[in-house]
This record gives sequence, C-alpha cells and structure tokens, in this order.
Amino acid sequence: MQTFTLQNDQLRVAIKQTGAELASIYSPLQKQEYVWQADPQYWKRHSSILFPIVGKLANDAYRLEEKAYHLPQHGFARDMNFTLVHQDEKNLKLQLKDSEETLKAYPFPFQFDAIYALEKNKLFITYEITNPGEEPLWFSLGAHPAFNVPVLPDTRRSDYGLRFETAETTDRLLIVDGLRTGSSQRILEDAQLLPITDDLFDQDALIFTSLRSEELSLIGPGDQEIWKFGFSGFPYLGIWSKSKDAPFVCIEPWHGVADETGYEGPFHLKDGIIALPGKAEFTCTHWVEIVQAP
Repeated sequence: MQTFTLQNDQLRVAIKQTGAELASIYSPLQKQEYVWQADPQYWKRHSSILFPIVGKLANDAYRLEEKAYHLPQHGFARDMNFTLVHQDEKNLKLQLKDSEETLKAYPFPFQFDAIYALEKNKLFITYEITNPGEEPLWFSLGAHPAFNVPVLPDTRRSDYGLRFETAETTDRLLIVDGLRTGSSQRILEDAQLLPITDDLFDQDALIFTSLRSEELSLIGPGDQEIWKFGFSGFPYLGIWSKSKDAPFVCIEPWHGVADETGYEGPFHLKDGIIALPGKAEFTCTHWVEIVQAP
C-alpha cells in the first residue's frame, strides 16, 4: 500500500492510497504526532472518508425503485484504492471512480476527488464529487479524522476539552446500535467548552446539528490551545472515541447522518442525503491547524 507525503518547514503529512486516508500530521519542531496511529486495540483506522453514506443504514440496506441494495456502515470509499492524479511537495489529489464493484452496491456513476493542501501549519482537506451522468446522484459524505488525545507529556485524555468558536446551546442526537433513536439530549447550555470526560462517549458518538460555530479547538492543561479544526458549511458534526480508555478523539464533519431506527423509506428521502444534478459538482472543505507552541 502506497503512502504519499506532503512537507514544509513546519509539518509533514502522510496520506495512504487506500481510502485516501490521512495517516499522519507530524511536527518535526515539536517532535509530535497529532493523528491517531490506528492501534487496533482501540480503533484500526486513522481518518476514514465516509462515502456514499455517513453512519449506518437501517438493516444495512436502502431502497431504490423497490430494489434493495446493501452498504456497510460509512460506505465503501474508506476501503478502496484511490488513483494518484497530482502530487507535489504541498499538494495531493487522489481520485476514486465508479467501477463494476461499486455499481453492485451503489448503482450510480461518480467521481470522487480527495485533495490535500499544506500551507504553513495548516492542512486543507477538500472533497469534490462530480456527477458524470444525466440523472441525479444521491449520496452522503463525511470525514472521520482521529487525533491523539492526550498530546502533552504526563497528561490524561480527561485533562483536555474541545472549545467551540462561540458559545453553544445545543443537543446531541441520540443513537443506539449505530442508528438514531429520534430523541436528543442537551449537552451544552450557553457554553463554549466541552470537557472530554471519561464518560463522554458512554452513549456512543455525540452528533450535533445546527451549530453556530464553524471551528473548534483542542484545549489542554493550562488553557493551552493544541490545534484548531474548521468545518464551515457542514450541517452535522460528530465527536467520538471508542471508550473511556481510548487515547484519541475523532472530529467528524458530515454532509449526512445515520438512519433512524426502522427507516424503510427510499434512499433519496433519507435524512442528510444530497441530490447532485447531472454533470454537476459538489465541494466541501475542512481543515486542521496546528497551533501548539514549540
């Protein structure tokens, strides 16, 4: 499996060909790795790309014109080899197109470009979906990057928090067995800081919608800002870790969301689905900025 590298005088970034997966953001100056290194004891991935669905389907299936198709949680893109389109020291473009294999589970022509651009201490990640066909392309799309937490020596995950750009009053969408229950729970009340407590993920991922903030920061002991994460334009944001002992936290911007329990409606009416007209393109960008002082 091939790995591609982007590098400047501040950061070195690695992206795998399989899944176009971000595998490393490393600071040589601080001798610090920020991306989770996929220890299978906790979670075997670094930063999955979620396409053509986000989350889980009810019964792992969806309907198109009364025919049932099956897709695993988060779709197939994260396990497929992308093709290299362009690479230089600071930019990378990888591409996935429909194939005989994908058409069996997802009968749509598509082109998916994953574009990475390194600028100083900031990594921009852009997804471009192109519909080469004449009929609408229905899909959901998201990112699932995992970051090492704790970061600083002699600290625990619970010493950290996530600080939103602005004060939020918001609920989390509750899920059971990967599916939304239709219920919600208040998680922030006019607050910016979400402490990463040991029990924060006892009920699985936190799923937010309609946040006012377009970025958040990882905050360490002494109010030290470690990194910033931008997710402007994404209607959903997931925050997840595997267990109270797992030394990572995922920040997941989504265009799409898991089904509700028992959903049996058609694919194009699924919550969070995007309808892309024929010959059209859809683009979204999120970014990570490393701000920890040397």
